[in-house]
Amino acid sequence: MSATVYRQAPPATLRGVAVPALDDEALFDVTTEDGVFTRIEPSGTRHGGETELWPGYTETHAHVSLPANWDDTVDDPRIVALQYLYHGVTHVVDMFGFPLVSDAWEAGSRTSPWPYPEIAHCGYAVTAMTNAAGLRGHGVEFPAPVHMLAVEADLDHALRTNSERGGTFLKVMFTDGTEQPGTPVRFSRLSERVLTFTARIAAERGITAVIDCNTLQETLWAYDCGFRLFAHSVRDRTLDAADWKRLEGARFVSTLAGLSPMVMTREEFLADYGREGFAETQDRGNLDFVEGIEKPFGIEYGCQETRTAALADMRRNALTALRHGDLLVGTDSGNTGAYHGYSLLSELELLRGDDASAAEALRRQATVGGRRYFDELRGLASGAEPLRPGAQATYNLHAPGRPLTALPLSTVVQGVPVDRPAVARAIADLRATESKGKVAL
Repeated sequence: MSATVYRQAPPATLRGVAVPALDDEALFDVTTEDGVFTRIEPSGTRHGGETELWPGYTETHAHVSLPANWDDTVDDPRIVALQYLYHGVTHVVDMFGFPLVSDAWEAGSRTSPWPYPEIAHCGYAVTAMTNAAGLRGHGVEFPAPVHMLAVEADLDHALRTNSERGGTFLKVMFTDGTEQPGTPVRFSRLSERVLTFTARIAAERGITAVIDCNTLQETLWAYDCGFRLFAHSVRDRTLDAADWKRLEGARFVSTLAGLSPMVMTREEFLADYGREGFAETQDRGNLDFVEGIEKPFGIEYGCQETRTAALADMRRNALTALRHGDLLVGTDSGNTGAYHGYSLLSELELLRGDDASAAEALRRQATVGGRRYFDELRGLASGAEPLRPGAQATYNLHAPGRPLTALPLSTVVQGVPVDRPAVARAIADLRATESKGKVAL
């Protein structure tokens, strides 16, 4: 393997910055050297308006190998990595098929002037076989491999081969695809026997398991089988106090950005795509496409009301999970209209809505909480503080009071400052090649 081309920055000290993850009221002097924090010491008291230092964002639900663009094209993994860097996302959890694109990601990282985001992945997800009604397990419809489980013995093959491909956790696809009461069943599901066996074997082998559910019923079934990490918020009802008590210890990824494109109007798309960072990092063909939209896709496909209701339930459930400390901020990026890097900032704003008081808690979960989850999925569940002497100097600086969709003032990864204009130029150069920055899977 050839050496990386980036070089560490010289020792540097940030003076008088706020570090809310450590203390809401203090200011700190922060020194970095050789890519790590060497000193983080209190140096005063906050008075308001100071620059804030937070860990880099963690995307807790992504799909690097799925087509986010409206024309069903997949961006080159090198572009995806740069899209994340541009938006201050320094850690990525890939939930579906990263081995399909890992060679390109790793090749890009060896020639990049900036360290790529760290990535944790599951290998390939596991799902159900085709059932008697002819329905396939969720995941088979995507352009990435999945393991199909018919009996318990199939799980060993999936776990072994995923480990050989670098997977460190297990992703289980369980939903039948219903989103609201009365919506049609789209997929087959694993049997209770296989589901219980899967949760037990993963726990016995020390493998963290994440399960994909939509409805409360599916979530309760999976919970009773032993699962505690859910790849989405419940979307068929707003959970009440009894439901939350029944699901004690469960954690949920938000994923509003992955569902919202279905119900957005042309004007909403144009406003969303008009934010800073879109033109610099995304395929502008997406902007051209949405300019021609006459009505939301939910209306076109007869699901506007159910999708809108599902989003409302997901948001309410996510915000309750936030209050409990059980929310993970993720987007389902890779699904159409959910863009790598860009959509994580959209996710934060979708969750915040009109409640400005939720902003700091959301940023904390998207940084400190997300990083701890990332380490957990890699089998490093130490709970260590990401901002500490000896830890990698990977962080974002933020101007207080700006919208959650705003880009960080600066991003530093392993001590290396990310040159955002240069990242944009690198993306443009990749899009200017014969492949137009696309890959065929």
